[in-house]
Amino acid sequence: MKKEWYKALIFWGIAFMILFAIQPIASAENLYSSVIRIHVVANSDSPRDQAVKLAVRDGIVAYAKENFSEVTSKKEAEVQIGSHLKEIEILAAEIVEKAGESLPVTAILENEVYPTREYEALALPAGEYLSLQIRIGDATGQNWWCVLFPPMCLNSAIGAEDALLDAGMEGENVRLITRDGESYRVRFKILELWQEAKTKLKGIF
Repeated sequence: MKKEWYKALIFWGIAFMILFAIQPIASAENLYSSVIRIHVVANSDSPRDQAVKLAVRDGIVAYAKENFSEVTSKKEAEVQIGSHLKEIEILAAEIVEKAGESLPVTAILENEVYPTREYEALALPAGEYLSLQIRIGDATGQNWWCVLFPPMCLNSAIGAEDALLDAGMEGENVRLITRDGESYRVRFKILELWQEAKTKLKGIF
């Protein structure tokens, strides 16, 4: 009887671990398709190029706040950003030129792989996200990341959870990325391993 009890305990322990691992994966698959990141990459790591990057960041965030802060869905945000790509590229190029630099600037909207990233009010797991990328010059310098949709970088007047919920993100996803402490780090690690496995499988098949 005691042996059977131990077997049952081990069985349910393993089942719980599997459930714990699968749940964040299921939630995050939807999370990845609900977020648009923004990524500004400097020409190099020189102080001058980093200062230019920050000037471009400020200009693009101000532009996005004026044009995209009222969108209510990820799909709408994607359409709006896509239709303004040329304007964004021209604006960034003008900022670079005003800073006294002659560097090409490229603005693209495409999927990009991000590492796990912690912000002031939330954290996002590593994985592939749709991303507005502003690449300056050789684009080999330190970069700046944030969240364009939901408008985490555009509206500081409301809290992270409110912004995420207002953008239509599911409550489970909101809880996943706004948790404090080690719990989300453990779950994010599971997601990282899952993303790595998917990438390897793509290479095989």
